[in-house]
Amino acid sequence: MAKAQVSAADVLFYRNAPTERSFRNRIIALIALSGVGIDIVSLPLAIGTAALAGARFNDLRLLPLLIIVFLALGVANMVNDIVDAERDKTKWPLRPLATGLLSRPEAVLFTSILSAIGIVMAIVIFNWLFLALGLLVLGLNFAYSRYLRDNIGYLTVMLPLALAPVAIWAAFSPDTILTPLPWLLAIFLAVYSPVPSMMQEALDPRVPTLFIRLRPATERALYVAFVIALFVFGVAILLYAQLSWLFVVVLAVLTVWLLIQARNLGDDRSREKLETGFKVTMASVALYWLSLAVFAWAR
Repeated sequence: MAKAQVSAADVLFYRNAPTERSFRNRIIALIALSGVGIDIVSLPLAIGTAALAGARFNDLRLLPLLIIVFLALGVANMVNDIVDAERDKTKWPLRPLATGLLSRPEAVLFTSILSAIGIVMAIVIFNWLFLALGLLVLGLNFAYSRYLRDNIGYLTVMLPLALAPVAIWAAFSPDTILTPLPWLLAIFLAVYSPVPSMMQEALDPRVPTLFIRLRPATERALYVAFVIALFVFGVAILLYAQLSWLFVVVLAVLTVWLLIQARNLGDDRSREKLETGFKVTMASVALYWLSLAVFAWAR
């Protein structure tokens, strides 16, 4: 098999791996399979949610929470790749399962091990509500990869992600789970999740948006609507959680940055434009959640 040059960003965010068979590349393939970069940039969401739920820096449960969230995100990425192994041979041909560098049984075994570790930690350290919500999130993720995305539309990506902040909230403050703030965080994440997905799924016009595939101009307008809604719900979180007004400045800057990417979804879209837009939207993930974490702990 010919050698394929992949960068660290390709491994961490696009979940690609070198195609040449070697022990080193199989380790890289495991890192790519779990989407380590995506997992890491999402951890500030867990930190910010924990802070808003009442956790403090000296809470010994913070580190286990981050480990569990990291494992859960990795499992979600691996389930996606296992389900999409054949599909990725066309769309993401350098992913470990698509190239055959890792086999499906190996991926299932690795996924099962990480799942078991996360479940045991959740039971021992936290509570059944946190575990139940976490398993529901993973179950919805499987349904998205296996059925919802290709048969209903990629906008259903909102469903598996929306409950993640609620699950994290339940780990620290299960008695206040029905208050507005955890659900505002859930809506914030649900509104955000289609933004990078629109760039990614635009590479495959066969995937419906929601039952049908929209025209490029309509898809771009929908993207703009999600970005603006993201800003509105971010302001709602700021007001309800009484965060610093600087948070809205960060939201405004990121909103403008994301709106600029709408041009990549036009009629003249290309793979290069869409990949650039995807990189920007993923970078904004880190900045959104990092700013939330900073201002949540500083309030």
